[in-house]
Amino acid sequence: LKLGVAERFADETFYFPHNLDFRGRAYPISPHLSYMGDDVCRGMLLFAESRQLGPDGLRWLKIHLANKFGKDKLPLEERVKWAESVLEAGQVDAVAKEPLSPSSLSWWAKTAADPCQFYATCLELHAAYSLASPEDFMSSLPVHQDGSCNGLQHYAALGRDSRGGAQVNLVPADTPQDVYAGVCALVNQRVDAAADEGSELAQ
Repeated sequence: LKLGVAERFADETFYFPHNLDFRGRAYPISPHLSYMGDDVCRGMLLFAESRQLGPDGLRWLKIHLANKFGKDKLPLEERVKWAESVLEAGQVDAVAKEPLSPSSLSWWAKTAADPCQFYATCLELHAAYSLASPEDFMSSLPVHQDGSCNGLQHYAALGRDSRGGAQVNLVPADTPQDVYAGVCALVNQRVDAAADEGSELAQ
């Protein structure tokens, strides 16, 4: 169904009607194809209007490439370096030119965390680097960014909770923070303390 809808609207400009829930969050109504869908859906969608990348856009496109491969826990600059390394090695060009060759297929389709979006990003970067100045490329590829537990971000901000804010990435850090891992670490500390005190349940 996803591919059928995509084929029906290929090369057309179309819009997504939305519903608003009680919190004010907007969700696209389309049940089969939308930007909130799975990797296949997201990998097929482009903006109708392109924008020149510029240096900042090119940087974020490289970060997006690393994210879609599964490098999203690295510091941003390390993601950029990783993307530049695979660009220089010719791996991105190989995927764009011969995506079904055994070596390309094993890299993007079997190794990347989000293979369809990764492939789409390879195509976009390949096209950008076919110009004398990649920053001049007119890109229409969505680069996804997400919040970190938006509800907790609001609570931390309203309460000026620096510790909680750090756990949900409101405070600058070298690497992305994971609030769930932080909570797990605290729980483990309390379980260990309870075990030391002789709690049978904790042991």
